[in-house]
Amino acid sequence: MNVRLILFTLAPGSKESAEKLFDELNVISRKQKGFRGNVYFSDDSKGEYGAINYWNSAMDADAASLILGPMFEQKVEPAVQETPVVKIFEVYDPLEKNPVN
Repeated sequence: MNVRLILFTLAPGSKESAEKLFDELNVISRKQKGFRGNVYFSDDSKGEYGAINYWNSAMDADAASLILGPMFEQKVEPAVQETPVVKIFEVYDPLEKNPVN
């Protein structure tokens, strides 16, 4: 499994705008090959927002980035405070080797 991590900064108090963006991208993410789930998070007082998207493989995450990336950039570009961080990581889960009973 892989994750696509997105971190971005808007003006403090932009939670409503960030959640609207998350809602829009969530619908599109769920239609992509290899999608496994999303987690969204924020520190509204600092204007820091982020998402973690779970994918079956790095190839699936990369393919989704080609679709989701430009959409994300277009929507946040007018309000973003600094260049967003987007990275893909491999996930290691010890429970896959030793499941909890």
